[in-house]
Amino acid sequence: MVGLGVSQSLEPLPDEFDISLPHEARELGRLSLFLVCTTLTIGLAYWLTLRLRGVPVVGPLSAYGVTGLALPTLVYAKYRGLDVSVALPRPTQVGNVAAVVFTPLIAILATSVVTMVAFDTSFAALVGWTYSPQSSLLGILPRATKFSILGRGWYGLLVVVLVELLRSRVGMRSTHAITFTAAAGLYFHSVLRDTSLSLVTAAATWRFYAFAVVLVATFAGGITLGFIYRGAVERSLRVVYRPLYVPVFALGLFLFAAFVTILAEVPGGFEHALWALAFGSAALGYERTDSVWVPLVVMFVFDVGFRLVHFFELAVF
Repeated sequence: MVGLGVSQSLEPLPDEFDISLPHEARELGRLSLFLVCTTLTIGLAYWLTLRLRGVPVVGPLSAYGVTGLALPTLVYAKYRGLDVSVALPRPTQVGNVAAVVFTPLIAILATSVVTMVAFDTSFAALVGWTYSPQSSLLGILPRATKFSILGRGWYGLLVVVLVELLRSRVGMRSTHAITFTAAAGLYFHSVLRDTSLSLVTAAATWRFYAFAVVLVATFAGGITLGFIYRGAVERSLRVVYRPLYVPVFALGLFLFAAFVTILAEVPGGFEHALWALAFGSAALGYERTDSVWVPLVVMFVFDVGFRLVHFFELAVF
């Protein structure tokens, strides 16, 4: 009788009482936490930049793209033991590199034409990158390149970490990893980063609490995605049916719904769609070449092109 009681006590709990996280939920939760921490370092670096702007060397080094994004991403890659290749792409991969670099640029030009023809709106004005009539392309190009080097161009490193973690830790297939990287990159750029920078420039108590909710929801969203992905792999809702995680699921699903709305605005949503395309192209380039330089070049060139679309509109329209 005693032995029977012991064996029954060792039986696993029913799924509805199981509090363990599936492997995918655990890894995507850790990845979401990394994005949250990087968001905080970006905000801190931006705050330092505003106060050290006049210092010749320290000012540029404290830029949110260098100190806030690139450095934490490299540290995290080292901490997770990711095997990131710094080798250049092979000559036979030039076609792949050219395709992923120029596809987002062509998309920018096409979007500019659509907004001008269909909506009678300057895409450059829509995204906030217009210049005075006296400005020239050659005069603005060095400044645009500098801003990209100190800022958003380093998204290429973020792409590498996302792809590597999704492939090696979560076990996603290439197409799933690329799609997830595009969505995660867009969310980081359009929600986390923008919210962090706006908090620094327009500090207010309500903004702080809203920012805290976004960060918590990001972590919950990562765990929720992990459950959903595991359920899709098993082709069963059994793993998702965890009543104890209902608050986490609710917060994560609310975040997903809010995130989707940023793409619904027309033509304003075009900007977000272009960033998703750029992140996806960078991820595809890294997937095809395994060279960290490819996503870096894709994001640097895309960011510079974004800042210079004003001159394309002047030339065409």
